[in-house]
Amino acid sequence: MRARRAQRGQATVEWVGLVLLAALVLGALAAVVPGGDGRSLGEAILQAIVCAVRGDCSRRAALGDAELAAVYGAREAAVVRRYAPNIAYEPGTYTLPVDWRQCRSHRCSDAPDRGGLDVHRSSRGRVPATAFTHLVRRGGTTYIQYWFYYPDSTTTWGGAAGAWSLLGLAHHRSSYPGFHLDDWEGYQVRIDASGHASARATSHDGYQYCKGPAPSCSRWGPWTGWTRVSRGSHAGHIPMVAVAVPNGAHHGPHRWRFVGRPAREGVDVHERVTTGPGLRLVPLESIDPGSYRPLQPNGPVPPWGKEVYRDPVSNSTG
Repeated sequence: MRARRAQRGQATVEWVGLVLLAALVLGALAAVVPGGDGRSLGEAILQAIVCAVRGDCSRRAALGDAELAAVYGAREAAVVRRYAPNIAYEPGTYTLPVDWRQCRSHRCSDAPDRGGLDVHRSSRGRVPATAFTHLVRRGGTTYIQYWFYYPDSTTTWGGAAGAWSLLGLAHHRSSYPGFHLDDWEGYQVRIDASGHASARATSHDGYQYCKGPAPSCSRWGPWTGWTRVSRGSHAGHIPMVAVAVPNGAHHGPHRWRFVGRPAREGVDVHERVTTGPGLRLVPLESIDPGSYRPLQPNGPVPPWGKEVYRDPVSNSTG
């Protein structure tokens, strides 16, 4: 009996210690006080630590993923949830990816744009941040597609939108060549037979891993758990930062070269995010494609109409 009490006492001490450790982590990371419908990234990390200590992360996720399990089965649903992306938003991005059956305007999709905020619902209507999923198995490889719907898209590349405004045409938004209603972007994960995972993000008419013209940026890259949404266009890429590494030279300006490595949100950058565990996941296989009605003629093709939906190795986004 004493041994049991001692074990229970030890477990209690360990629990308290872990909670205190989690609190210290929160204190170090939660530099931003959340407002509106968000929480700080530090709070999200604290929640993840606590559920890991309790051992009920999988159970909690399963309670919210009944729809995934009904379509894919419990085992496959757990994999789809496991690789659900954490989303970082370029500053100036207000909209969240939403369920087009619930919301098709900024009025119900926007949320505060505040660095360090972890937000999962819009400010008005409290519409949940949503990713539509599609699961494909080819041989020993698993492909998971996460599709994001936004009410519209405005290309801001090269200051084009700003120039349009200077011309006094901002109130004619629908005539701006870089604007269209309905926007579908995505993030895809590939898991080979050995369990190695890689990822890529959709970007306009193609795919990219890192952001830039390098050929390697248009290929699959190591899975990091993150994707980043560009302001206005919602084009995606994996967030990276440049770090200096020795180049072999002992002197001069060429002693160092810069290479990219995955960015650490909350450490390297402080942007608004939607962390994966709280992202609502809806299997596209459960939705009748005929129920979708585009808001404008010849708009973006929805996921089920894309070549990559049928052939996950395709490099086409149309």
